[in-house]
Amino acid sequence: MTERNPRAGTIEGWKYVFLEMDEHFKGQSAASISPAEARQWIKGMISPERKAGTVSNTWLNASHTVFEWAAEHGYIPNNPFADVKVTVPKRIRLRETQAFYPEEQRLILNAARDVVDLSTPDAAARRWVPWICAYSGARVGEITQMRGSDIIKRDGTHALRITPDAGTVKTGNARVVPLHGHLIEQGFLDFAAGRSEAPLFYTPRESKKPPYAQARQRLAAWVRSLGISDKEVQPNHAWRHTFKQIADHAGITERTSNYITGHAQRDTGAKYGAPTLAQMADAMKKFPRYDLG
Repeated sequence: MTERNPRAGTIEGWKYVFLEMDEHFKGQSAASISPAEARQWIKGMISPERKAGTVSNTWLNASHTVFEWAAEHGYIPNNPFADVKVTVPKRIRLRETQAFYPEEQRLILNAARDVVDLSTPDAAARRWVPWICAYSGARVGEITQMRGSDIIKRDGTHALRITPDAGTVKTGNARVVPLHGHLIEQGFLDFAAGRSEAPLFYTPRESKKPPYAQARQRLAAWVRSLGISDKEVQPNHAWRHTFKQIADHAGITERTSNYITGHAQRDTGAKYGAPTLAQMADAMKKFPRYDLG
């Protein structure tokens, strides 16, 4: 399926699905799997540790997509997962927002600011990644994969260059995001300049999972260890919700904040005439500094 050019994150996530499938259907060919067997296997993936939503979104989606491709190209006679469905119970949420509460923001950002020994990539990630995500709404993996060369200055504006060339970008499109002045005041530019072309938050090495993805996971575990224990808020991704929430209140238009965060625009017209870096930087001046208490 390389012709579809799947994202590295997709390859990584789906790999475990097919390793498990290979083990379950050991001795069988893909063409011999019947719809009943496919349905039984998918249903059997649901457990207390693996919710129906995860099975539907990842396990069934991966299986259906790959087998559909194989059937279309004549490698198997039909897709046994074509009619398999997973009933996903409606999720009950006890938390009214997916953004961090102000006290959670303070807890994480104060802990990050208190990291002073940046001799290891993990320490550097703890110090800077929460702050960068808080002031950009970027996906945390877009930041943990960044290199020193991705911190740029264009037409007098310091910015982050978020690009698939560094790793994985969900949309597959590069974008440039202005750096908030508070990040600059804290010394982020000096930190990045000292890394030159090297990755900022991981050590390059051969591994089954990309090292920047591992850095993202370790950072999430660190945030949980600080006391962010509510399972209804994601320890990394919640910064995207937080940024959009604050940007809206600060008067930054949704269209502009979408370009900054890499969210899809609501309609086709909004995709035309993208704001310049200077215009986004002007908008970011409205974004308030975080209150650390």
